[in-house]
Amino acid sequence: MMIEAGQWLGKGSLLAAGRSRGRPVECELRVEREDGAAMLTGTWREEGQPAVDFSLRVVQNEEGTWTLAALAGALRLQGSAKLDSPPNLALLWNDAGSLHLTAALFAITGGIGCRGFVRDGGRVQTWEIAFRLKQEVLRGPNVVSLHRRRPG
Repeated sequence: MMIEAGQWLGKGSLLAAGRSRGRPVECELRVEREDGAAMLTGTWREEGQPAVDFSLRVVQNEEGTWTLAALAGALRLQGSAKLDSPPNLALLWNDAGSLHLTAALFAITGGIGCRGFVRDGGRVQTWEIAFRLKQEVLRGPNVVSLHRRRPG
């Protein structure tokens, strides 16, 4: 799986069919990995909409793929993914079969790119988001920076 353990921050856009401009989205994501499984939890914020908490459990199965179980607000999804080589690919759906979501993860400079489609009934939207690993800032009396500071 391409995405490693840690805190990730993402920014991107959600584009509905027939529109020329996407709506900005932001995502905070925490990834915890264990042998043969991963848990992703976070918050998705779409401009003009309330934030949605989500969780995604990813477990390796016997067929060489990964089984997915996701919760996002009141929405429950299940799915399958191919995560052993880039690009990582996933397909999720609800029990009624009225909602389908795809995702592809791929390397970008300084992070991970994620693109996909969501089809809810007859409405199709596409989205893309760039994730960057959140860097912890170390502070203390014995921390020395070797980077030149710009004159203020």
